[in-house]
Amino acid sequence: MPDLPPLLTIVLEETGQLDRESAMYRRLLSARLRLESQFAILHVAEPLTPDMIAGLCRHIASKYVIFMRTSHQLSANYVATLFEYLKSRTVYLAEPVIYTGPIPKNVAGTKLDDAYHYARDTDVFGSAFNTRRLSDALEALGDVDRSAIYTSYRMYWSIAKVRPLATGFSTASDTKAAIGLRISVETKRLMPVMPVQSKEIRLQVLRYVALFLRGSRGQKASSITLNHLRDLIRGFELMDLLGMVEALQPFEAAWIRWLDDPAADKQFYKQLSDKDAYLVFRQNQTAKRSNHELPLYELLFGEDNLTITKCYLARNLRSGHARPGSYNFYNRPIRPSSTILFFDRPHQADDNAEHLYEYFTSKHPEYSNTYFAINPKSPDWERLEAKGFNLISIFTKDFYEKFLVSDLVVSSQIYTIRYRGKSFANSRFVYLQHGIQLNDMSDWVLSKYFDVFVVTGKIEADYMSKLAPVETLNCGLPRYEALARDPHGQQHLLFMPTWRFNLHQSSTEHFAQSSYYQAIDRLLSDARLLKFLEDTDRIMHVKLHPNVEKRSGQFRFSERVVKSDLSYREAIRSAELVLTDYSSAALDAAFIGTPIAYYHWDAADFFRDQPYESRLDYVADGLGPVFTEHSTLVSHIVQKDFAVKDPTYVRRRERFFEGVDPARINQKIVERMLSL
Repeated sequence: MPDLPPLLTIVLEETGQLDRESAMYRRLLSARLRLESQFAILHVAEPLTPDMIAGLCRHIASKYVIFMRTSHQLSANYVATLFEYLKSRTVYLAEPVIYTGPIPKNVAGTKLDDAYHYARDTDVFGSAFNTRRLSDALEALGDVDRSAIYTSYRMYWSIAKVRPLATGFSTASDTKAAIGLRISVETKRLMPVMPVQSKEIRLQVLRYVALFLRGSRGQKASSITLNHLRDLIRGFELMDLLGMVEALQPFEAAWIRWLDDPAADKQFYKQLSDKDAYLVFRQNQTAKRSNHELPLYELLFGEDNLTITKCYLARNLRSGHARPGSYNFYNRPIRPSSTILFFDRPHQADDNAEHLYEYFTSKHPEYSNTYFAINPKSPDWERLEAKGFNLISIFTKDFYEKFLVSDLVVSSQIYTIRYRGKSFANSRFVYLQHGIQLNDMSDWVLSKYFDVFVVTGKIEADYMSKLAPVETLNCGLPRYEALARDPHGQQHLLFMPTWRFNLHQSSTEHFAQSSYYQAIDRLLSDARLLKFLEDTDRIMHVKLHPNVEKRSGQFRFSERVVKSDLSYREAIRSAELVLTDYSSAALDAAFIGTPIAYYHWDAADFFRDQPYESRLDYVADGLGPVFTEHSTLVSHIVQKDFAVKDPTYVRRRERFFEGVDPARINQKIVERMLSL
């Protein structure tokens, strides 16, 4: 009797070294042992493309096929649940509940509403396709990008609704939401324009268009035409669903509105105190741009040029400005009776909002309805309560009610807060930032709402003024006003490495094989460094990035190289030298005159794997020396070269922080925010 083909094949895309210790891979092996010949795993060592998927479907003998990567996450019952469902029926498609973040314990409790279907990743991963039907569909759909295959397949076979099974699958990354889709330049259509009534599919098409537009801002050129985008918007009646885009991708929402109505080239974006901010879209522009417009993007779609600019116009020019029944949150001035909200991260304070709150409430006690929001489970709650902060629990009903009646919100973080018609698009928000922007975050900045954007120094101010000149305030971060060197504390060296996005789901073995781990661990255990620390009675404190904390046990700490439990402020104040790879936190040290140094062991690859690009030339403009070799960095430390003041870095520091008066940082911010 001939061997029967397996019921299910899982195609595992892994272009690098296969992470055989990952939780996901071990679950697949366990399932294969239980299911034996009915389940196969096929490793593919190059990126999956539509042509490759079509070829695989022609050769795979199993009835169903699933695509995934070892970086993805699976519920423990993922394979068993899909297998039990598939073995007793013939279907076109079966799928789990799809996530981009951690899989919750109660998958069955996930609300499968419009928000779920809009956020659901449209890539090919995680769902079980009928192998033959996928092969048939790809003969017609082979010209779309791989990331559109899932939704296009559903259109092709008229699969209006899919009820997910009670198991979870996660792509374990939502980078697309941050940087958008980067599809092949040769791809000429995003998706087929087929008449469908399914709201699920229309929501997926809407998100796909929004993410494509987001990615186009970075990609600059595409073979996709503006007319094809208009066909998608009108063919799937996406304007009826545009509210889903407004909250998370407001720039793209304005863009879609223009695509639907090209005559409306000025799209309202953000309400401000005196004027409103608009995005201006012009296709194949021949006339000279107005001097009042800020150039943002020059993009190419097929043979069409698209210019996107920004301008500020008087409030009374906005449609519906004086419409009866519409509430204007700017009409009420900020006064002592105003409700004002401050917050840092939900579980962590000791950042710029806390410092500014403390200054504001001490200098302006007449503002009695000023609140600091934080999670009651945060370790900072009791400390702030003891200092007399007027605390409320963040992101609760009380918080949102306070937000609704507030005249001003001030934070070091930007969260999407919308409640009963109010958002930062139509109300006052002061963004303090968590740190200084060293990378090119233009696309991110232009996607956010704020009335004031606090920057530090002329270099950052010049950069931000090209994006938001009205909103930019060069005065420095509030925490800098209280930051000073502590010559009487225990002096130490401080190492603060940042994180690498491509290591999020690595197993212990895979992480230990990464250049990130090996470069850091080699430094922490270097014999010359340890002898120097011992001979000079010094300690090196290491502040790991929060994403690395759970892996701290893999590093070789010692009596002289310790995992620091100091706060960032305490660690920086007492440091003789602050060493980092790319973290902007080292600039806090530079601000108070502490020497800093950069260790770029992966300079050639770092920004290739990050969702942003560097804006700073560290060698030409960095505030300390740059080392790419382990030995030269160690020599810099053990020879105490860092203790010798270098006039080059003194000049760079003065230029970098130009415009910041350390004694008036908080005063300048308060003056600006009360004038809004």
